[in-house]
Parts: sequence; structure tokens; C-alpha cells
Amino acid sequence: MKTPLLFVIALFLGFSVYAQQAAKFTPLNKKAQLITESNRIEPAYGNSVLPAYVPHTTKGTNAVAKVFMGTSRNAFTLLVQEQNGMDYNKDLDAIMGTFRGNSKAVGALPLFGTGDDVVTSWSTDMGATFTNKMGLVGTTVQRNRYPSGVIYNVTGNTDLAQAYSLVAGPVTNGAGWTNTYHASIQYNGNNLDKDYTLVSDFGELVRQGLSATTDGKAYICTMKQKNDGANYTDLKSHVQTATFNNNTFGYDWTMQDINVPYFMNGGFPEGNGNYANMAWSKDGSVGYLMHIGVDNRAGTTKGYFPILFKSVDQGASWQLMDYFDFSTFSDVFDHIWSTLANPDVAVPFFSEADMVVDGANNLHIMALCKGQYSQHLDSLGYTYSYENGSLFEFSNEQGGNWFCHYIDHPKTREVAGEDSPYATVPPPNVGWDMRLQASRTDDGSKVFAVWTDTDWQFWGMADSLNLYPDVMTWGRDVNTNHNTLTKNITYLEEGMGESHFMFVSPITMDHAGVYETPVRISDINTSALNADEPVAHYYLQGVSFVEADFTEVGGKEAPKANNMAVANYPNPFTGTTSINVNLSKSAQVSLVVNSLTGQVVSNVNYGVMGAGSQTLTFDASNLTSGIYFYTVTIGDQKATSKMIIK
Repeated sequence: MKTPLLFVIALFLGFSVYAQQAAKFTPLNKKAQLITESNRIEPAYGNSVLPAYVPHTTKGTNAVAKVFMGTSRNAFTLLVQEQNGMDYNKDLDAIMGTFRGNSKAVGALPLFGTGDDVVTSWSTDMGATFTNKMGLVGTTVQRNRYPSGVIYNVTGNTDLAQAYSLVAGPVTNGAGWTNTYHASIQYNGNNLDKDYTLVSDFGELVRQGLSATTDGKAYICTMKQKNDGANYTDLKSHVQTATFNNNTFGYDWTMQDINVPYFMNGGFPEGNGNYANMAWSKDGSVGYLMHIGVDNRAGTTKGYFPILFKSVDQGASWQLMDYFDFSTFSDVFDHIWSTLANPDVAVPFFSEADMVVDGANNLHIMALCKGQYSQHLDSLGYTYSYENGSLFEFSNEQGGNWFCHYIDHPKTREVAGEDSPYATVPPPNVGWDMRLQASRTDDGSKVFAVWTDTDWQFWGMADSLNLYPDVMTWGRDVNTNHNTLTKNITYLEEGMGESHFMFVSPITMDHAGVYETPVRISDINTSALNADEPVAHYYLQGVSFVEADFTEVGGKEAPKANNMAVANYPNPFTGTTSINVNLSKSAQVSLVVNSLTGQVVSNVNYGVMGAGSQTLTFDASNLTSGIYFYTVTIGDQKATSKMIIK
């Protein structure tokens, strides 16, 4: 859950207070707080060890060059990395960036469009040069904001002139958010198609996870949220789906709301009302929708984890995926802080996440996780103020099993508005986080994580904040399970210390074994650190690996828990129920039963049981009717399931 200390949205000139505050709703839920540890020292218990400071000096493969792409009227086109600000199409070998236009002079930099327009910037020479096109013209009434943009190309077409840009985002009239715009147009300027969809009484901003697949479908999502001034009162998943119409040469859009199984805490949903994201296979056969919060199917471990849906019918329906406890990985326990009350419990709080789908239609989540401060119901959204967290890849492979890859430990943490030099009126200033994003090759054989981090001791800083960000990247070959080392792409290169607002293409280029991920950064120094003034965007040419970089044997860790399934029979039941388990060797066996609110209502220790098939009998005669969750522990293995008492 984003908080005021994680990412602060500032107001800017030309917009109403209401419209801008709604741009990235700052959660008012009192549980979404950061806990300040005054000594700034990691809790000294458990296996969590703060790594020694080692500057990121492993350089990238190629030299890095900044290539000018365009300017935007101000910084308020950059704030959400779940927007799709960069894209690449292999058949066209074309890169496209998307941002707002600008008609206000920025030194000698060329201008294009106005601040109400959506601009697409194209390159067909691997980012050496860019040509700007108009994606959608705005007006003083229909002011286009927060644009996402992707390339739609008919399968087999290699003529850039016939390819389409698809852009989408929210519209303001200056007094509030009124519409969602969708617009597609061919590179040659033909077949412009646009529509404006009215927002609901939630006032949703639709701008996340924009995707276009080769089957002629397109998707975008958001969270619809309401609050009572202190807490979220309603959170819904909102998905917009489109089909390309070959008669009108444009997209036809439909909308659907999806209920997310958030844990209700004191009558309020325990979820991140800002986060929504989506990823699809290239051909559109499989798609994933992700939100973050406490799942009401969780047992004793209640964390801000991904809540995932899967579609195999082009978004016509979404199936809720099985609950998974991401705290069950040893690597997670070893690299995040434990809860304050229990050094043996480390619960990952997903503070940033992005995802891609590989060539086998498996999901890969790149995540920055911090340790939750507490498991108490009043403190589920708390994290430590001075923990940087750690980066992981979580992959759902081999028949739906989850695996974990530890990637890196950032040297710094996100920049809060009050710590940011990027000023706006009224305050607080504009901050930024680590901008973590995911990418994959066109064939899905390799996946990448790209984020920013600061070598803060190099810059002589007194605190570990991401004020002078460099572009960091890491990759893994899905087929061989060999990964790269983390590389600082901009170390002693162009872009060093100035890669503040970064957008990454979900598709990485592959040219003769050189894997270059299209990355755009925005130079906040363009306007002397004034967020209300125009900002310049640059392509970073050279964010790449070569085949020889994939040499590290991947630490593909299976979970130490939740890797077994349990079921009770009968279910629903009255009186007693039985749970059959199979032990590969003698082990300690226990059963913990929790109410829907997380209260432990039963804790049965069956002692050491022998290898083979065993039956656990549970007597629920002292419990009231309702839904309960139970966790069976066998040695170091756990599994959680649901029982219904009639």
C-alpha cells in the first residue's frame, strides 16, 4: 500500500486540487503507515542480516548514450510506473515511447504538441534517433493525462506505416476526472479511432497495465476506490477489454468490475487501493491480473501479497488463482526484516511489483519486498521506515508451483516528498520510488528486472535515499535457469545519477545475442528541479546483456511451506472432520484453526507421527457455525485450507 512516505503526489499549476489529489490517491487507511526505528538499525535477530555496503560498480555490456525523445509540459505524466511508457515490437523492430506533449520552451529543445496532447515517439534504428507522432489531440476541456501507450501490429506485418499506436489514460476537465480516453492511429496518420468512456461514481483513473496482443485484443486496468476520509470503504478491480474492429480500423471497448477477496479488517478492505497491473502472453492466450493486499483466504500469516487472477479466454472471464503464502521461502526470510514481536516470522510486504508472461505462459513477478512490522490486525500495513527491502523474482512454473529467486538488496530506499528536491506548488515536493519494472524477450525465453538505485556513499550523502538514481538490471534465462549478475548500467556513463522517472518496455530487443531493454528516463534537471515546469525525456541506448552474461547458476528455490495440499472430509460438517496427510518420514504434526478475523480458535499438537498415511481428526463441537481456515504443519512443511462448520 503506497503511503505518504513512499510516494507523494504534489499539486501543479493548471489543475484543480481535487483532480490532482485523485491522480494517485494517498491511502488514508491508518494501518498503512511506516514505523520509524529511531536507531535506524535492523532488528538483531533471526537470520535477517543487513548486507555490507558494496557499491554497484559492475558495469553493463555496452556504453550508454542518452538520446532525446521529447518534452512534456510538467512531471505529472510520469508518476506511476505501472503505466506503459515504453514498448517494442520485434516484427517491426520498432521502439515507441508515450508521454504528454509540450508547447512551452525548454532551452533549445524542440517542442511538439501541447500539455493536453498525447505524443508517441518512435525509433527504427535501435534508439539512435526518434520521430514524434501525435497519438491523441486534447482540448482545454478534454485534457489527456497519464498516458500509457503500446504498439499494435497485425501478425506478419513488417511495414511500420501500417502499424498502430494505442494510447489510453484518464481525462480531466480541470475540476475532476471525467473520462477514460482510448485512441489508436496508424504510423502513417491514417485510421484515427478514439472514444471517451465516462468514469463511474468511483472517479477511477484508468492507466495501468495497458497491453495489446497479436490476436487483436487490448487491455487496461485500475483499482476503483472509495474512502470515508479515514479508510478505504470499497475497492474493486476494474478491467477494460477491447477487440480490434477490422471494419472501423479501431478498438471496441467493454468494461467489467471484479471483486477482489480482500481481508475485511474492522469492516474495511485491507488492500492497496493504488495498485493494479496486468500481463499477457504475446498471442493473448493467457493473461494475469494482479492486485496487492491481504487475501481473505490467508491463514495465520496475513501479508500484503499479490492477489492474482488468470484468464484463458481473452479476458471474457477471470479465475481467482490459488492463495499462496510468499513468506514460506527461506530466501525471503533471509533478506527481509522479521516482525518486531517474533524474530522467527518474516512477512514480505510487496511495496513495488511488475510482471511478465514467458514463452510457456508462466507468470514472473519482479518484486521489491520489505518486512511487515507486525501481524497484529491493527498493524497489518506497517513496514519499517529504514528498511530498504530486497528484490525477488517469483515465478509460477511447472504446473502452478511457485519458485523464488533472490535478486539483490537495494542500497537505498524510495524518496518521500519531504526528502525530495523536486519542488512544486503547493508542497510537499514530488518524490519517487525505485521504479521497478519487468521485461522479457519476444519469445519469452529470458526475463529481466530493471530498477533504479543510488550509490549514496559515492555522492557523499548522509542517508540512504535514492536521490541520484542509476539504472540497475538483472536477467534470467528461463530455459537454462542461469541468471546474470546485477549490473549498474549507468555507472560512469550517461544517465548516471539522473535516472529519476524511468519507464521500461515489457519486451526486450534481441539482436544476434545482444539483449537490449528499451528504457526511458526523464531529466528533472531540465527545469531546475521545478516539477511544475517542462521535463525532457531521453532514451538510454545500451541497457543490455549478451548471452555470455547468463552464467550464474540460478538459485531457484521452492517454498519450504505450502508445497503440499490438504483437504478435510466431510466439508461442510458438524461435530468432527478428518484430514488425511501423507508423511514421507516421521515428523512433528500440528493443526491450527483460525477464524475469518485471524483469531486462533484451536491449536492441536498431534506429536510425532510415523511415515505413511495418517488421519487427523478435528473436533469442532465447541465452535460456532461459519468459515474457518486451518493450517497443517508437518515438520517444516505447511498447507492451509478452508473448512465450513454447519
